[in-house]
Amino acid sequence: MELRQYQEQSLEALESYLRLAEEHGAKMAFLHQTERPYRAVPQLPGLPYVCLRIPTGGGKTLMACHALGIAAKEFLQAEQSVCLWLVPSNAIREQTLSALRDRGHPYRQALEEKCGGLVTVMDLSESLYVTRGTLADRRRSPGPRRSRSRAIVAGT
Repeated sequence: MELRQYQEQSLEALESYLRLAEEHGAKMAFLHQTERPYRAVPQLPGLPYVCLRIPTGGGKTLMACHALGIAAKEFLQAEQSVCLWLVPSNAIREQTLSALRDRGHPYRQALEEKCGGLVTVMDLSESLYVTRGTLADRRRSPGPRRSRSRAIVAGT
């Protein structure tokens, strides 16, 4: 599924912000990017806190799939990460899990593209039993086996 121009612009702004946040900190990056005051979350010092405002029907879920890879690459600078995907209701949780688990769905395809193809999707109850082996890259490659999967956990 191709992104619309406003979606691409929003994701590019997020990528730029997270790159700056990694280099200069969340507050300075926000000031540079927006020229507005930054409101940090006191309980999460140094962690970037931003909101992408997208209208109803604007493709927020698809954008979130793209944003996960951007955050892992630009801010975390990690090959692997875990994402807690929060939704407002059980109905939306089931709908989101179904789409993210379906390898043919555009959301899953965007996740795999942005996350290097290794994605594990689970709900909160499944995540209680996750092990290092659950997230390990099972492809054969030379050298030591490393865990490279990005885990997506959806919960309400």
